[in-house]
Amino acid sequence: MLLKPGESLQGRDASYEIVEILGQGSYGTVFRARDQNANFVVIKQFFDTGSASKEDFAYQRKLFWREAEILSQINNPKIVHFIERIPDETQLPPEGDLFLVMELVQGQTLRKVFDDWRISHNNQPFPAENVVAVGMELCESLGYLHSLPGQIIYRDLKPDNVMWDSVGQKCKLIDFGTARFSDQSKRATQGLGTEGYAPPELYSSRAELGFYTDTYTIGALLYELLTGDTPDPKVTPSHFRGYDAGIPNGLQAVVIKSLQLDPINRYPTAGAMYEALETLHLAPEEPALESVGAPRATNLHPLLSCFCPNCGAVPRTDKAIYCGKCRGLIHTVMLRVLPKNAPPALLYLQKSESLLGRTDPDGGVFPDVDLSRFDAGRFVSRRHATIKRDGVKFFLTAHKTLNPTRLAGFAVAEGATVPLENEARLEFADLVCNFVVRPVVNP
Repeated sequence: MLLKPGESLQGRDASYEIVEILGQGSYGTVFRARDQNANFVVIKQFFDTGSASKEDFAYQRKLFWREAEILSQINNPKIVHFIERIPDETQLPPEGDLFLVMELVQGQTLRKVFDDWRISHNNQPFPAENVVAVGMELCESLGYLHSLPGQIIYRDLKPDNVMWDSVGQKCKLIDFGTARFSDQSKRATQGLGTEGYAPPELYSSRAELGFYTDTYTIGALLYELLTGDTPDPKVTPSHFRGYDAGIPNGLQAVVIKSLQLDPINRYPTAGAMYEALETLHLAPEEPALESVGAPRATNLHPLLSCFCPNCGAVPRTDKAIYCGKCRGLIHTVMLRVLPKNAPPALLYLQKSESLLGRTDPDGGVFPDVDLSRFDAGRFVSRRHATIKRDGVKFFLTAHKTLNPTRLAGFAVAEGATVPLENEARLEFADLVCNFVVRPVVNP
């Protein structure tokens, strides 16, 4: 069943609240979600939409499960981080929906950055310096995959499968749907790849795949970034005639070598191609895509819940992640509600002084943080407590109630005000919560 915003998905060690739908396809939906620690994640749900044949659906289901299996073995800062697959089983379940939970890479695809650059620069491709920097990062990522015990071949490198991580300021590989373990089989079972980027061996069930398969795709991607066109898949380019004369000869030679139709004439590994690019001494010192308009990180949390923990200032724009006064990292404030019979939920504190309690329309009581939906027994009072921010410090004030307010297991006297620390355990009657202060991004 398709998940909907506001619903929760229970994982092995965490619960995920669906925030919004990012995209939909023939085999499922991609969501932005949030875990109980306020980390944003991406969830890919694979289910039968009825748009594919039974055989095709079964095959794609196997690919989805293999993608999760491959990602679970990867730990590299330039590759999207795997969190978990649901259900957490060693074998592909015979039926039922499948879920893949990964980090949310904030930014844009390399395709979007490249297209935006060309639109704003009279259809010109990237400068050679940026192309070399991108190439070196991709060689590092793919070289890491090749070095793993299973010797993973990525197979489908293209600008759409590379994300610019605007927080970490680096390129990341994101889609492993066609990746495979080369130590299990070196034959292409069917034509998987994208025309314009895939080498000849990906279209033949007789040809063997190898690390050189990925070095070809790196070269094809760099060729497009330098020229605006993908190379002819049937002919090895012999020159860059007709394109910008400013492309250094050394860079042209590296790209043409990687695009040789005969694998034996290519770079045998991504590491070898990295060394060839590095010796050109063209890569800039700043992040690879900084000078070509790649987006910067933005704040995905509500503006009114944010403040600077160093100076107490409130950000002026909803996209800011650093304080305009002291350059400290902006933080957000929230309440993690831990109901007895429901998944955890996060509620933002969007006022400097927030009343917590239960809504009572008849009595005209509308607290800033409404706990009614977590309080089936109606034990929480209408005006149960107040949380106030004073500069960079927070305080809890208990109001007159039938059921007490507790901090760290101790009752807070009526009218008393006590300081709050991050992750403090709060109890409003029998409803347990945590007070949470955290950075708006993970630096």
